[in-house]
Amino acid sequence: MGATSLPALASSSPSPSAASSLDRQFLTAAHQGNLWEITTSQQAQSAATTDCVKRVGADFIRDHRVLDAGVAKTATQLGVALPSGQTSAQLRQTAALKSLADKPSYDAAWLKAQYPAHVQTLALIDKEIASGTNPLVKSLAKSARPVVARHTQMVNHGVCHA
Repeated sequence: MGATSLPALASSSPSPSAASSLDRQFLTAAHQGNLWEITTSQQAQSAATTDCVKRVGADFIRDHRVLDAGVAKTATQLGVALPSGQTSAQLRQTAALKSLADKPSYDAAWLKAQYPAHVQTLALIDKEIASGTNPLVKSLAKSARPVVARHTQMVNHGVCHA
């Protein structure tokens, strides 16, 4: 008798088709963005020359780990497979930053990379909030928005604000 109730339980959870193409794109881009933020912010912990960039980087690591946990949980619930790593463009940018490690130019380059990344993420979040169809993904975007907006201010136009 218990086995017959399992299909009913399984069908009550959202199916993978419950996520639109936009919802899937958002989850994928958010995940890859979080991976990039965590990686470059970890790098900044040892490569930055100013305390401000190190403090901001530490905040980014903490916050993007939390955000990515939400992305991963939502993707799993919806049956959306997430990529295992960053995009090739993100990997190139990470390598370019790493080449500046321990140089005075590192901090400015890190800040100048972070600002547009967060601006683009805000645009992605706003698009999901406005046009996404899955309530779980839209809720995720809404909860991420104030965090990403705060981060944008912390690196506003390439100037560090811890």
